[in-house]
Amino acid sequence: MKFKDFSNADEPALEIFNVCLDTVFDEGDGNTEHLDRIGPEARLVYLLWCFDGEVHNGGFNQLFFNSLGDHCFEILEGLRKVGAPISAQLLEQAMAWFPDSKPSSDREERWQQLEPFEDDEKYEAQLGELDDKFYKYEDNLAELLHKYVRDNLAANINA
Repeated sequence: MKFKDFSNADEPALEIFNVCLDTVFDEGDGNTEHLDRIGPEARLVYLLWCFDGEVHNGGFNQLFFNSLGDHCFEILEGLRKVGAPISAQLLEQAMAWFPDSKPSSDREERWQQLEPFEDDEKYEAQLGELDDKFYKYEDNLAELLHKYVRDNLAANINA
């Protein structure tokens, strides 16, 4: 399957995300992602769609707490690639709380990195401000991803 197979859909990025979702997880196992099963362009759509949902659902703190946080640097690169500078800047600011602004790609190590900020009011306040700015949705990630799909019609969904 290629992106062009979804280019006429009202929401092509959502369609591709759903195909990716079915591809990266084994039947009956909704926990182990196999991102190596999808091509690089599909991976970008998948990760950014997940990022958008994760932050809208629970803010940047939820992103860092959940397994999607393993991919912060790849998400940051993807945001820049699709033309989402505001979202990229917000993610960078949220990542600045980590040592050397580098959240670990290992979830348990990332939790340890965040432990000193568990009850830090300044951390909570800043992440809350970043969340509020993200919720203004000035980049409109969904539309940017739809455009990305339409600009990359030859891209394969599967690796």
